[in-house]
Amino acid sequence: MAINPYSLNKRGQFGSIKTVVNLNTGSSTKQFSASDTRWYAIRTRTMNQTYQIYGTDLQDTVDIVIRHDPTIKPPLLFQDKAGNQYNIVSVSPDDTGSLNAFDILTLKLTEQKGTSKNG
Repeated sequence: MAINPYSLNKRGQFGSIKTVVNLNTGSSTKQFSASDTRWYAIRTRTMNQTYQIYGTDLQDTVDIVIRHDPTIKPPLLFQDKAGNQYNIVSVSPDDTGSLNAFDILTLKLTEQKGTSKNG
């Protein structure tokens, strides 16, 4: 896979949802807790690839590219700079052992209760 390392120009976080207790009120809320930060690039699909996934569970997904890391896999979540959280649907790892090995992650936006992404 020919990917220019300089194209990894966005910063995102990997982590999970943790229950956090508010010390003032004693109530607990669930929030994203980052365990790792990575540089990534959005991978554009070809029109043929877009047509092939139309009508499937992968229709509303996005692909990103990161440097190869075998620890990045489900059930981890991904969060972008805007605060959008994504489930990792699949990982296409590059296990060649190459210095410039990259993984392609397919992500699907999570449904967050009590929030509206429509504005």
